[in-house]
Order: sequence, then structure tokens, then C-alpha cells
Amino acid sequence: MKKNEKFDLTLILLWPIFASFIAILFEENNVFHQNFFVSIILFLVLPAIYLSLRGKQYVLKTLLVSLLFSIPTMIVVEYFGQISNAWSFPISVFPFKLFDIILLEVLFWAFFNIYYIIIFYEYFLDHHITKHLWEPRMKYLFWLSLMIFVGFLFFIFNFTVSPIPYFYFFFGIILFAIPVILQFTIYSHAKKVLVKILKTGAYFFYFSFLYEILALHYGWWGFPSQTYIGWFSILGTKFPLEELVWWIMLFALAVLSDYEFFDCDEK
Repeated sequence: MKKNEKFDLTLILLWPIFASFIAILFEENNVFHQNFFVSIILFLVLPAIYLSLRGKQYVLKTLLVSLLFSIPTMIVVEYFGQISNAWSFPISVFPFKLFDIILLEVLFWAFFNIYYIIIFYEYFLDHHITKHLWEPRMKYLFWLSLMIFVGFLFFIFNFTVSPIPYFYFFFGIILFAIPVILQFTIYSHAKKVLVKILKTGAYFFYFSFLYEILALHYGWWGFPSQTYIGWFSILGTKFPLEELVWWIMLFALAVLSDYEFFDCDEK
């Protein structure tokens, strides 16, 4: 690792602690209380912008992949998640919601979460620069995303949507568990790819854990449903086991598993 990359890695490793300190420092002014949008800027946007400036050669591809990975999928997941009361958010800073249900902050969160994971992976570990932005396998992801989104629109405009018990558990199996299992058992034949993915996952476990604790403390999101498989309590906070396993532990691994399969080289 180059000297400048070591400095950047140190800064990024300390960033979640720094962000948490800033949130605590301004606690008396209520700057961060129930302000999900500000939390996204502090925890995700600022470090993502920093790595983008340091690794400009990765930005366009990361931007394209993040948009395709995040927006269509998150619209579908968030719609059914809200209907099922699987999670909740404070009042939006924006004057409207998509389909009168989906907060725009959630789409920003999904995009920058995925963008941050991929730019971190590329800048510090993968260093994979291609001459073209669109890998052949990406067309399958594009058409799959398009079909799911069109099917979603057809369904919500023609049928009554009912809450889905244990929605968080079931969608996590599909979006997080299956990609990770396939990546680590079938798709990747290069041990170094799995090591790079695990290293990135280790950072985002630490990052997401701190973000979760602050989020619950300041009311950036919550979990009002009673249909979870269990609960995890720590430092005066309590959240579902699905949140611990799917988002904190597996989210980054799942993103990179999909990324390696659809838009990278598995090398």
C-alpha cells in the first residue's frame, strides 16, 4: 500500500469515530435529533466524496453501478418494508414522498451506502481499472432490475398491498444471504477476491455498528414491528437480529458479491 493510501486508510478508519463524536458534540443543539438526512451526509456522503477525490479513476464506474444497484431495488424494498412496518423513519426534510410512502432520504442512504462500499473496495483493495464502464454481465442486472421494477409498478397499481409478516427476514435472505453464499461457494475461484471482500466487510461491520448505535440514540430510524426473529441489545439500544445480520454483518459482503459477479472480474 502506498504512503498516501495508508494516510487515507487511517483517516477512513477513524471517520466513524469522528462522525460519532460530532453528533455527540452537537447533542445539546438538537442538530442531529431525528434528522436522518444530516446523518447520511455525516456518515456516508463526506467520506465517499473524499475517497472519490483521491480515487477519481474509479468514480464513473462506481457511480453507474451504485445507481443501478441501489435505486430500483430500494424503491421496491422500501415500499413493502413501510407497508409491513418493518422499520420507521422520522419526518422527511423533503416536502413529498415517492408513492406517498418512500422517503427520498432512504434512496440517498441506499445510493451512498453502496457507493461508499464500492469506492472503498476499489481504492484500497481491488485497484481494478477498466477501459469501459459496462461489463457484459451488467445487461442481465439491468434487465432483471427493470423487470422487477415494472412488475412492482404493475402490482401496486392493480392490487391491494398487505403487510408481510417477517418481511425483513425474508427479503434479507434473498438480497443478502444468497449472493454471499453463492460468491463464497460457487462464483469466486480466487482466494484473494474473497479476502478483499472480507476485509471490506470487516470495516463496514465496524462502521455500520457505530452508525446503528447513533441512529437509534438520535432517532434516525427505528423498528416498530413485532415480527422479527429476535432482538439484540447493547449500549442502551435494541434492534432486530435481522438488522445485525443483514445490514451490519452482510450488507457490504452482499454488495461486493454482486459487484464482483456482475461488473468485475472475480480476480
